[in-house]
Amino acid sequence: MNSVLSERTNQSGTTAQASVELPAGLLVNKTLDYDDLSQPAFSSTASDLRKWVWKWLFAGQPLGVNGSVKRRWYVRRHKMWEYTRGLALSGTSRPVRAPGQKFTVLDVGGAMTMPVFYLASLGDKVVCLDISEKMTRQTTEIARKRKLDVTARTDNLVTTDVKAEDLGVPGGFDRVYCFCVIEHVVPPGQAILARRMASLLKPGGLLYLSFDYGENAPTEAPMYSMAHVDAIREAIGLPLVGNQTLADDGKRLPLNRRYPGKPYTFGCMLFKKPE
Repeated sequence: MNSVLSERTNQSGTTAQASVELPAGLLVNKTLDYDDLSQPAFSSTASDLRKWVWKWLFAGQPLGVNGSVKRRWYVRRHKMWEYTRGLALSGTSRPVRAPGQKFTVLDVGGAMTMPVFYLASLGDKVVCLDISEKMTRQTTEIARKRKLDVTARTDNLVTTDVKAEDLGVPGGFDRVYCFCVIEHVVPPGQAILARRMASLLKPGGLLYLSFDYGENAPTEAPMYSMAHVDAIREAIGLPLVGNQTLADDGKRLPLNRRYPGKPYTFGCMLFKKPE
């Protein structure tokens, strides 16, 4: 079994190191494969996220995906893949966390998205940084209505060196997530964002990064090649958890409905800040 460090709340109410057990040989850092959603390490998390989306829908609340906010009864499989892997591998989804376990979470660029509200609904303190004033305002309004501990701000990590204490989390965050946002940041901003996200982690904390990958990816600045991925790894400056190179299976898919003739894929990487 592989161990990915997470945090567990002990009887005194403080946090103590625990571990998320993963099958030996499981690829942590890899490209999109829908079969992952049925693997034992991820299937319970995927199921829980699907159920949560239905509950959110029946509560009358919208969700944002790629900047589009509306009421949803499902999240497309490639987005579910990145959310499922990110939350399961980092130990924060409901099925893999211990009873009473709570995290401080930073989400970068995900205003109105499922991970922000899902994690807050589990009792986590969530800070969301998103440059969209409209979507941060919507996030704040829904969080207030649902009594969730979510702070949504428009701080831009590319232009502003925000410190964890400025965000109300002295000492750094337990988890930092950046779900397919970094490819919308044009270099050299990508490296700045990568470095500053890593600096906001507490010792022992985990950073999960997913991104558009492939030579045909239609976003502003996707990871076109392994060299580009390595440059972002170097900018983050933290060791990877699990396999030490991105495992690319070579598959490319028409993930963006606006560009059906430009197949590409998603990649994901998990980093850990040394104790």
